[in-house]
Amino acid sequence: MTKSPKVIFNSIFTFALNNPDSKYRNHNKSIKRVTDMYDYYTNEEKRAMSMYDYYTGKLTKEKTMNLVIENGHFASESEVERRKKLSVKYLESSNLWQGVLSFNNDYINENIDIHKLEQELATNILPKFFKKCGFKDTKKMFYQLSLHTDTDNLHFHFSFMEKQPNYIYSKNKVGYRRSGELSQVEIDFLKNQVIHTIEKEKIYTPLLKETNKDMEELKKYFNPKEKNYLLRNKKDLLLEEKILKLGQLLYHERIGKDSKIKYGSIKNKEIINLTREIKSYIFSNSNSDFKLEYNNFKESLKNINTYFHKINEDNNIKNINVDTSLIDSKNKYIDNYIYNAIVNYADYHYKKESKTSNKIKENDIIQEIILKHYLKNKKQTRKYILKNYLSSSIPRQRFKNKSAIENAIKNINDEMEEAQKEFSKLFNKEYTK
Repeated sequence: MTKSPKVIFNSIFTFALNNPDSKYRNHNKSIKRVTDMYDYYTNEEKRAMSMYDYYTGKLTKEKTMNLVIENGHFASESEVERRKKLSVKYLESSNLWQGVLSFNNDYINENIDIHKLEQELATNILPKFFKKCGFKDTKKMFYQLSLHTDTDNLHFHFSFMEKQPNYIYSKNKVGYRRSGELSQVEIDFLKNQVIHTIEKEKIYTPLLKETNKDMEELKKYFNPKEKNYLLRNKKDLLLEEKILKLGQLLYHERIGKDSKIKYGSIKNKEIINLTREIKSYIFSNSNSDFKLEYNNFKESLKNINTYFHKINEDNNIKNINVDTSLIDSKNKYIDNYIYNAIVNYADYHYKKESKTSNKIKENDIIQEIILKHYLKNKKQTRKYILKNYLSSSIPRQRFKNKSAIENAIKNINDEMEEAQKEFSKLFNKEYTK
């Protein structure tokens, strides 16, 4: 029985715009291929996140793109944009080579830290490969690579070009490499260098140093042979942390202040942006049943706001002092983000001339859900989120924060209708001051 290969390599090339062998004269398409390559490489959906990256907060602390450049460092967003422009410039005279190295996951995970291999590729393996391909000075090569985890096999994308004439012809004459096709000898050299690096790591490098008891505990949830601890559902894990972070920010925003909602009063950009990101992800990635509930939720909000305007029109109310005792006496889960929201909305709304800017908005309700959930679970940490995710066999229980928001939205519609009815009683004589 034939064994599956440990390393697979595929490549394509694009001729330089002035390469005499090129029969393809649509330069715009060639240029677009080069620039689009960067958007594909840096797509965050494809980025690898290990347990270490998550636990240390590396990916959220460092504002870098999923692109490793010649010095082994991740590129910033501005560096990626700079490289797009440079690649177009180099394409005038240099071919563009693009390659994909893919691996058997077990082979990688049992033998080498994938990020160690990433560094070796950038600073050691690819420079040697360029020499094998006939390029004279590796410092005159323009290249980058990107690790992706969006398929069943871990794989690296990489590309390279000449910054200036760098290919050695006969009699030591140097010019741009005319041939685009890589030879089998060159391909085999690259694959052998990669395998050698992996095997060398297996033989000479001890297991990752154990420096943190928490890490030791968390590693128990992985296959004993697993060495990279790569996480799936990374978007949901980062979402859980965003929800936790937003709860903390909302809590500190209200310490020593009136705990009632003041719509439109939050100016903290981090709070605003986190709320938008959380809403965007939950409501765009949930199942169809939840999306139906969400649409009902939006319709309920619209009805509540219409109701307030009608009260204003019917009663010509300019300022009100609402006795909240009726609503405050309610002991329901919905209290904080519907009943109190309604009372505070009314109080705030009628003190403003503008009617449209002070509506109850989805973001305000979501913030109240998150704050209430946070107050019940202040002890949540990155370790708690990760441990819960790794230990739970039931998908919905892995992401408790996300589920709390979804469940609240699902149950909110009937409560909002009841809240509207109860609120109307506040305008009866026995309930108004």
